[in-house]
Amino acid sequence: MNWLAIIIAVIANMVIGALWYGNWAFGKSWMKLSGHTMGEGMQVGPLYALTALAALVQAITMSWFLGQTGANSGAAGAIIGLYVGLGFVASAMFAEVLFAGRPPRLYAITAGYSVVAAIVQGAIIGFLG
Repeated sequence: MNWLAIIIAVIANMVIGALWYGNWAFGKSWMKLSGHTMGEGMQVGPLYALTALAALVQAITMSWFLGQTGANSGAAGAIIGLYVGLGFVASAMFAEVLFAGRPPRLYAITAGYSVVAAIVQGAIIGFLG
């Protein structure tokens, strides 16, 4: 397990999230669709810390998964990340969205971030691992 690759993958995940949910990308749409408003009293520090912890768990799991599959390049890692993102994360999120009655666009935004983050994490870990 390459801890440098894992830490870089966690940082990349956090940067992707900041860009993805920024106001110039999908942030405004996400806030509107999810019923949140900017500065509504959320304590973002603990949320970012928990998000980083989740990204760490994802990166460690991705590293293990890439090791088990023998993916040892950025391209192979990205493909595994795509499979993980679509096959596990986005598909699991889909049922929750259906039964919660959430808008399809909200699903596309949140699942899209998860898939892109998994692809990038897989590519980084595959390349550096």
